[in-house]
Amino acid sequence: MDLLDSYKELGSGIVQGLYYILWLIPIFAIFIAVIISIRNKMIYKYPVRIFRVRENGKVIESNYVGGYIQRKGASPFFRIKVGKWYWAWWKHIDLTTTPKPEYMDEQNRVYYKQIDVGTFVQLKREFTGLDEVIYHPVESDVRYGAILDIDRISKVLATASPFQKVLAYGGLMIVAITLLIGYAFLLNTKCPV
Repeated sequence: MDLLDSYKELGSGIVQGLYYILWLIPIFAIFIAVIISIRNKMIYKYPVRIFRVRENGKVIESNYVGGYIQRKGASPFFRIKVGKWYWAWWKHIDLTTTPKPEYMDEQNRVYYKQIDVGTFVQLKREFTGLDEVIYHPVESDVRYGAILDIDRISKVLATASPFQKVLAYGGLMIVAITLLIGYAFLLNTKCPV
């Protein structure tokens, strides 16, 4: 009987812990959502309008946000966030060229025309009359795009040798064995049999 009574108190402690965890999970989720939204506001500052040409010269306009993504040891690139809010954070378009700031409008909006599946050309907006707007393509910086392409290719082709992977685990095993042998010596000196 005493054995079951001790487990009864253990069960009530577990239930109490689960009760607190159920309160902490939504608070933690809200905290993470706030941090992600603040981070997105800091990165994606530029409104982006993409013109997609369809059949018979019809155009679909899509409005997104974009921003410069900084990388350690490499040049930054421009990313257009296509996904809406949190549930589509993986949907984005990475451009190999950065937009030229002199062709952004007064709201820092960047205009692009989609030519191919992954080809976007920056456009310059020009007013000709009271009610007419013309968009002209802007020549992109081919050198910067080539640098980003080379950087991306080198990351894909960079492979670590299998010896380096095994060496890390082997070193960890040697350290573990050394510690176990040292612990055995310590026990033998303190408590000889």
